[in-house]
Amino acid sequence: MSRSPLTVQTILCPTDFSVFSSRAFRHAVALAQQLGARLEVVHVTPSLRRYAGDTLLPNAVAELIPAMRREAEADARRFVEPAVEARVPVEIEIRDGEPWREILSLAQRRPADLVVLGTHGRSGFERFVLGSVTEKLLRLLPCPVMTVCHEEGRTWEAPSLVRRILCATDLGESSGETIAFAAGLATRYGAPLTLLHVVEELPGTAGSIYIPGVGPLRQELERAAGERLQELSQELGAEVDVEQRLASGRPYRAILEAATRESADLIVLGPSRHGLGRFLVGSDVHHVIREATCPVLVARPTPAREPTVASERAVVLKAGA
Repeated sequence: MSRSPLTVQTILCPTDFSVFSSRAFRHAVALAQQLGARLEVVHVTPSLRRYAGDTLLPNAVAELIPAMRREAEADARRFVEPAVEARVPVEIEIRDGEPWREILSLAQRRPADLVVLGTHGRSGFERFVLGSVTEKLLRLLPCPVMTVCHEEGRTWEAPSLVRRILCATDLGESSGETIAFAAGLATRYGAPLTLLHVVEELPGTAGSIYIPGVGPLRQELERAAGERLQELSQELGAEVDVEQRLASGRPYRAILEAATRESADLIVLGPSRHGLGRFLVGSDVHHVIREATCPVLVARPTPAREPTVASERAVVLKAGA
């Protein structure tokens, strides 16, 4: 596993100006302070054009568009005040259209090194997370994504409050890159890192059903997983305070239990070896995001991307201007 210095230059934070977006933004500001990154805040207003196609909108409807923009711009300036006070460079972009498409387009155009999302919205948890927006972004964004859901007394008001990071890995092909990303954050924060692998239950290992040969197979799986965790830990070097943990059972339950037991301030997950389909509703990743009481960062490689042309309907505002 090759380790390169963690580089995060641009953090994208979509917002609907709800309290849930504000929580996510607080984490984004803390990360930007620690990583020396700039913030890009994007708000997507409902597109009235789609109700009339490319034809001229009726006057009564057309007059709503500039009013909605002015209101959104005012809300956005108030929203980013914590970043301005913290002296974190921040820009605001107001767009209209379908939220996930506009957010994805902006993340690709900048390009973003990290996206920070609140997982609740004004339309409610089930419609936002279990619906299309966050689900699509988790599957399609070409960079790491951090989600902020519940908070149990965790504030991240100062970067130093990240005291322990839990990185759950399936030991698949992409696990080295995920662990390297988590290790980079642990190094920046001076936080201990726990590497966790969950060995899923095999048929015949629980209940009254007995299948010959399953016991030795499970022991072999645990032995191989333990050796691989040890190898990955050693590859991180002495500058990272790392511990290895093996657990068994349903992965999302074991991850949540470990996060509670370790008092983790951040959970880092990687793409599943089964593909991005595992990000869909009902997956272990989804359950962790929904139930964790600390932020969850889904790490994936950030490919080199060429900036694209900005939307002609986008309005960019410099905070403080």
